[in-house]
Parts: sequence; structure tokens; C-alpha cells
Amino acid sequence: MTHITLGQAIWASVRPIIKIYLIIGVGFGLCKMNILTVQATRSISDIVLTVLLPCLSFNKIVANIEDNDIKNVGIICLSSVLLFATGLGFSFIVRSVLPVPKRWRGGILAGGMFPNISDLPIAYLQSMDQGFIFTEAEGDKGVANVIIFLAMFLICVFNLGGFRLIENDFNYKADDDEENTLIDQDQDSTQQLKPPVEGGSSSSSNQDILKEPNESTVPNSSQASYISEKESKQEKFSATAPKPTQAVFPTASNMSMNSSAVVSIDSITHSLHTTRMDTQSSDQLNNPTYRTRSQPIAYTTESTTGNRKNSRRNSITGSLRSVDMRELPAEDMNDLIREYSNVDRYGKRRRSSLSSQRPSSIMGNQADNAFSPNLSRTSTIQRVKASNLTKIITSDATVSKKDIDTSGSSLPKWLQNFPLTKFIVFFLKNCLRPCSMAVILALIIAFIPWVKALFVTSEHTPKIKQAPDNAPALAFIMDFTSYVGAASVPFGLILLGATLGRLKIGKLYPGFWKAAVILVFIRQCIMPIFGVLWCDRLVKAGWLNWEDDKMLLFVTAITWNLPTMTTLIYFTASFTPEDETEPVQMECTSFFLMLQYPLMVVSLPFLVSYFIKVQMKL
Repeated sequence: MTHITLGQAIWASVRPIIKIYLIIGVGFGLCKMNILTVQATRSISDIVLTVLLPCLSFNKIVANIEDNDIKNVGIICLSSVLLFATGLGFSFIVRSVLPVPKRWRGGILAGGMFPNISDLPIAYLQSMDQGFIFTEAEGDKGVANVIIFLAMFLICVFNLGGFRLIENDFNYKADDDEENTLIDQDQDSTQQLKPPVEGGSSSSSNQDILKEPNESTVPNSSQASYISEKESKQEKFSATAPKPTQAVFPTASNMSMNSSAVVSIDSITHSLHTTRMDTQSSDQLNNPTYRTRSQPIAYTTESTTGNRKNSRRNSITGSLRSVDMRELPAEDMNDLIREYSNVDRYGKRRRSSLSSQRPSSIMGNQADNAFSPNLSRTSTIQRVKASNLTKIITSDATVSKKDIDTSGSSLPKWLQNFPLTKFIVFFLKNCLRPCSMAVILALIIAFIPWVKALFVTSEHTPKIKQAPDNAPALAFIMDFTSYVGAASVPFGLILLGATLGRLKIGKLYPGFWKAAVILVFIRQCIMPIFGVLWCDRLVKAGWLNWEDDKMLLFVTAITWNLPTMTTLIYFTASFTPEDETEPVQMECTSFFLMLQYPLMVVSLPFLVSYFIKVQMKL
């Protein structure tokens, strides 16, 4: 390669940043236009995790990693450990000397420890493999190295329980608080069920009967719906003319009733019986609602509540078409919490609305399985889709401490008594993630030359019988993974832009901005120096050399300059109750993430320019 000037090196390092931020800007714009909604973002993210990224990982590793690269894989694993440990150490120092909220003391450790090793470095490398700095073959090998870094990241965050740093910041209400709430609700409901005494004060009776539920008992997913019902009640009873009496009844643990059922005080008994029958109605099955055990159900005497109320409720429950959603204001951080939140205020995992509202339907299907093999197969598929393991391996923020505690519960009792059993089982379960499985399978194939020869042909693979088109017998798998995996990085950057577009800075803890700014400066400006020194140490120790391993050294250096993982915001939202009034963790995480990307525009090109001219001596 010919010698390049400093100006050429600077432009070669800046041009990939322009492309990356343009794609991020596209995601930001789609978010503000409500084209890329929260639900769409999560669906695309799951597609990337389960299909696109595994295909990219398999293709690049099998095609570019050889059996003589085992030493390089070990160096990547060691570099990852040093990278995570250095970030953890700096974040711990910042947390110790600067003001950080007690409710984000674990989040700041995770934010300093885990970088965004996935789309950003891959996009950067694929913009520099045009032959000016690196060749296309070198760029592909660099992508394979990034994916091995990514595999180490997944092991530390998921398999080894790194997400627990984020989960430990959340202190939920105790179970006894819930029981006390239930007792108070039962006592209040008993008084409300008593019919008015003839000759008594009608005003006092009506006040008891019309008593509304406390805000603390409002279900998580219907807060706004409850407020609209409250406003409607106030409008109805503002007139002085007497109107039919309303009553509020408690929720029984073995009943599933529609919260908008219509009933009169003169026909309470008949309405209760009718409501039991309505649990099997098609309207309720098609419109399931989520509510806590402590929620009272309000019964009104009027069957219509007005088009304005129905329209508002439809917009809240998400029954609008995706095209109609574009006319509404852009979704924000609260919508992100609503979509990803996996716990209630007591820290208990939220049940699926379908599973909690359709017990009779499920039992009916199971009863019919003996007569219909098609129903039996459907039921099996439904059980697999609803299993906790399926949710873990098809999403990025659905694991918690409960998954660790319940791991290995199906094993024999004598095996469960070993202290490490649940941790080993949890580790193995997370190895079933599609990306992890793709990396493990690809490395096995790449390290066995005779097996690799079935997929690709290179100077290091043995000569075996080819397919009729003179290509390896399993080359069609490489074609498939190459074609599908190419969409992984653009989609990942678009999702990053959409996520950043929903973040907002709320009321910050006094002085917290100092800790956030200092830690971001350390990650973007100080840690890259450690990365360059580590690369220099690898060369001087004789483990690597600039002629044969310059791509691995380059990838290792830029990995030390990456911003914090985007998954941090998803994990924080998953551990945040939907009705949280002060989401301190989300506000701190949003502020911390938003600080990093403006600084990366300067820090990463500076590091790359220095590395190209000084270290690689091009």
C-alpha cells in the first residue's frame, strides 16, 4: 500500500462517521414521525437478534476465521476481559467520588463496563474496506473479529448475569404492602356493598357508594383509561338532578370481568351473574385488559360513555392502525417503559394479558386435544411460544434474577441441592440464544478444515468433491446467510436512532451531571489511550505483528472507544414498573447515553487517524 498523507488519513476516518450518523438520523426521523413506533422497534430488534445478526455472525466467521486463528480468538477474549474490567474500575471510581443517585449505583457500573460492540464497529469497518486503507478481505476478517468481541459481550451481560447490576437498582414494594392494600380494599368494598338504609342520609350513602378507587390501586396498563373514566363520572354527577345510583365492587381472585360492565344498583345480583357469563364473551377475548389483584371494578348505570372517551381509550390501548398512529404526537420514553416493562410495583413478573384472560379457552383446547390432533399440535406450539425459555432467547431484555433462581427446577432434587446448579443451567440456557449458537457453531466449523471445506474454499481448506457448479456442497448456506445478514447493520443503526429519539432528560439528581460528564469523557478520551497501549504491548510481547495482524490490532483499538451499550436503556425499562412516577433510573440512563454520541464524532476519528499514521505507519 502506498504512503498516505495526514489529510487522507483524517478523511478516511471521518467518512464512516458521516455514514453512520446519517443512518442514525434516519431512525431518529422515523421515530418522530411515528412510522417506527415502540412496538415496531421491538419487533425489528427481535428480528435482528434472532435472524439477521446470527446470519451475519455465521457467514463472516466461517468465511474468514481459520484453524490457525485460535490464538487470535484467545487474544480477543483476553482483550475483552481487560476492556470490561477497565470500564468497571473507572465507573466505580467516578461513583465513589462524585454524586450519583443511590437508585443508579449499579446502572453507572454497567454503563461504564459494557460498550456498544455490534453495529457501530462493523459499519465503520465496512466503510474502510474499499482498498484505500484496508482490502475487502481484511474488512471481512475485521468484522469476524468484532463478532467474537460481541460474543464475549453477550456472555458477560447475559450468561454471567451482568444485567444484575441494573436490576439491583430497583427496590420494589414488599408483599406485605400488597396484602395490606388488599385488606383495606376488602373492608372498603364490604361497606360499599351495603344497600342504603331507608330514611337515612342520602348524601352520605351516595358518598360511600360513589367512592372511587385510590390511585395506588389503578392497574399499570390502564392508568390513562381510569383517568378518563374519572372525568366522565364527574361530568355525569355535576348536575343537581337525581340520577341512578352507582356502586363499586371489589375484584374477586377467581373472577375475570370486564371493567366497563353495565349494572344498576337495583339489579346487583342479576348483574353479577351476568358478568360471570360475560367472561367467555368474544368481546373480552378480543380485548384483554391487564389489572392487578387490588384493582376494584367500577360499574356504571349508563351503557354509553361517548365517542370522545372511546376514541381516547382506543388510542391508549393501541387499537389504532399504524397509519393512524402517524397523526399522533411522537412516542416518548413513557411508551418505551410501557412496552418493555416486565414487572409490577411489587417486583413480580407481569403476566401475559392473554394467559390471564383466557383460562377457560385454554382448558377447553386441552380437553379437545384427545379428539383433534390438529388442536394438539397447535397447543404444543402455543406452549413453546409462551415458555419462558423462548422469551429469553428471542429478546434482549427479558431476563431477571427470577430466571436464575428458577433455572434447573426441573432437575432431580439431589442435583438441585448443589449450589452452582442453577447458575450452570442459566449459563447454558443463554447459550441457546441465536447469536451465541451461531458464533459457537461457526467457530467449530472454522476450526475443522474438512468441515469448513463444505461451506467455503480457501488456500487452507483441503480439496474435496465439489457440487455440480464447482462450488462447495453447502455454499447455498453461505449465500443465504450473506444475503440476510447484510441487513443487520443498517437495521441496527436505524433502531439506535429511534431509541435516541425517544429519550428525554428529566429532573436530574443534584450534581449527577458531573459524574455523567466525567465518565463519558473517560470512556471516549482516556480509555482509547489504554487501548492503544494494550495493542502496543501485544506487538512487543510477540503475540501479534503489524504485517499479519494489523486488522485485529485496529479492531481492538477502536473497541476501547465505543459508547455504552444501547441495551442499557432496554434493561432499565424492563425493570421499571409501568406506573412508576419517578423513573430515576431511566432519566439517568437517558442523560448518560445522550452525552456520548456527540463526543464520539470527534473522539473516534481522532483515534483512527492517530492509529493509522503513528501505529500502522501507513
